[in-house]
Amino acid sequence: MTAEAGAREHARLWGPPYRPIVAGVFGLMTFIAFEVFAITTALPVITRSLGAEHWYSLAFAATATTGLVGMTVGGRWADLRGVRRPLVAGGTMFLAGIALCALAPDMSVFILGRMLQGVGGGIDSVVLYVVIARFIPEALRARMFGVLTAAWLLPSILGPLVTGALVELVHWRLVFALVLVGSAASLAVLLGAVRSAPRPDLPGSPVGRRGLWALAAATAVLGLHLVGQQPLPWIAVGTVVGVVAVVVTAGRLLPSGTLRARAGIPRLVAFRGVLGATDAATDIYLPLYLQHRLDFSPMASGAVVAIGAFGWALGAWLQGRSGSTAGSPASLRLAAALTLCGPLAVLGLVTGVLPLWATVIGCVLMGTGMGLAYPQVSSLVLALSPVEGQGGNSSALQVSESLGTSLLIAVTGAVLTASALAGYGLLYGVVAGAGVLSVLLTLTFTVPPKGPGSI
Repeated sequence: MTAEAGAREHARLWGPPYRPIVAGVFGLMTFIAFEVFAITTALPVITRSLGAEHWYSLAFAATATTGLVGMTVGGRWADLRGVRRPLVAGGTMFLAGIALCALAPDMSVFILGRMLQGVGGGIDSVVLYVVIARFIPEALRARMFGVLTAAWLLPSILGPLVTGALVELVHWRLVFALVLVGSAASLAVLLGAVRSAPRPDLPGSPVGRRGLWALAAATAVLGLHLVGQQPLPWIAVGTVVGVVAVVVTAGRLLPSGTLRARAGIPRLVAFRGVLGATDAATDIYLPLYLQHRLDFSPMASGAVVAIGAFGWALGAWLQGRSGSTAGSPASLRLAAALTLCGPLAVLGLVTGVLPLWATVIGCVLMGTGMGLAYPQVSSLVLALSPVEGQGGNSSALQVSESLGTSLLIAVTGAVLTASALAGYGLLYGVVAGAGVLSVLLTLTFTVPPKGPGSI
């Protein structure tokens, strides 16, 4: 596609028929992304401020953990009742959770806010995919997912720097206040744009049996975080039991064959979960290490994260230039390999093998891999899904990533607690192992046929 043709195609996406939808989705995702990168930079300060540094892992993973329930309910709710009702409910819970975090007097209230934010954000994150499927034509979806990826770019680059400055110069509570105002405004725009959306009233409960299994999975992950605070040998026994419980519930939540990485949508869902968990675990512990072990200020550690985020911008730009709606096996293999560079580079830093500048380069490469992978995986799953299954399969992508992230952070949190000697080295060894698994999953990808088929 020529540059001129690409410009015309992009103009169509932002044209009058789609502009309110694109603007609403973009705005809401931008502030959600800002909060994600803000919490990564600010959390070491927040846990110190509230006197609860030992709850660092749970304070971060609380949203991903309870998001399992929201994501599971959100997809089914949108399929049965349309997109407007779940958007309102999810948005209200998300905003209430952010407000609790901003006002939290102690860590228990802060974690409660993070959990409520997770349920609401989980609902809306899935419904946004259904909004794209219902309002954006298939020919423009890859570019729409590129816009969705771009919504993470500016927050990923500026978010850590802005957050570091606010934390140092004002207060960490102002970060949540900004997210609250911006998210509320974006949600209002999006709700106005979908006011005329069809409102089906199909039989069945939005919660259903999968919603109960999602609650069981969230409970199992929360249990993992709790046992992660216990002394040996209970921490080891509890972690093994907790992981088994999470795997059992995951088998009920994800498409059949996901745990075996069966060809087709199940393999893509598994890939998204492992890849997202690798990236999230790499990022969440790096500012903690920089601030606590190397005495970096919040602004300085935020700068390291921000520089690494340029890779995501590069990956999204490359994917947007390709305009691919189906992706290619070679591109997904490259994305997984690039993502693996992140945890390997940080592992080199914490073990004294690599300097900081080499670690930053590794994080840039990791971001490039994520920017390449996300639009392709999302487009592939929608292309392989029947219309009536778009909500459920979009939910499965989100649930897989949320479950994988929650599980990996719970396990690495336990590792960090138990390994007084190995510490961050063992932690990042576990994260790098997850990155290797994502690479292995791509080795069996094949070119998908037109229409529903295998990958």
